[in-house]
Amino acid sequence: MTPEKKDWTREELEEHTVGKMTAVTIPVNISMVGAQRILDLSELEGILRSASVISQEECGCRKKVGNCIDPMDGCLGINDLATELIEKDNAKQITLKEGLEAMQRTYDAGFVHMAYTFEGKDEIEYICSCCSCCCHSLSAAIRFGYEDHVFSSKYVADQDDEKCASCGTCVDRCQFKARTLVDGDLEFLQDKCFGCGLCMNTCPEEAISMVERN
Repeated sequence: MTPEKKDWTREELEEHTVGKMTAVTIPVNISMVGAQRILDLSELEGILRSASVISQEECGCRKKVGNCIDPMDGCLGINDLATELIEKDNAKQITLKEGLEAMQRTYDAGFVHMAYTFEGKDEIEYICSCCSCCCHSLSAAIRFGYEDHVFSSKYVADQDDEKCASCGTCVDRCQFKARTLVDGDLEFLQDKCFGCGLCMNTCPEEAISMVERN
């Protein structure tokens, strides 16, 4: 028998998460200029290279909710927060190489990479690999319409309908429910897209690109 799916309550989301942090999605292979808040892996590498300490731990959301599991080690702390997590939590200190490998591994598994800044601070202190069935931030956005409270996205996916074969690969990869198959044809709702890049990098027809949000 399949276990009953668990989820965050609205009260838990409002009290413990939403409003206390801002998340930005990290798409892969998107070139950015300046201080834009969507990051690709090269910019993520820059953040990790400049860090004095990097910590790694299992995903707290997926441990709590338990709807999906592997790979679990996709949460990274940066600098002071990393030191605090190593001293007080179950986090371990890792190298730059180990951090980048974890980000690639969780991306391949279909998790959205998000960099967090906490209330009262401007620098990124935490990077996690999220899913919409367990993560408090993605769950809040999709279930309760908290997109403006939780996400900051400069880019969205653009669909080339002439190239698209409606294979459904991107539907399975999209954590934001922006892509569905309707009577065998792909339907893309761009206003639900947050430019994570999971769809683009696995499209066999190369029908998806990232464009600047209007």
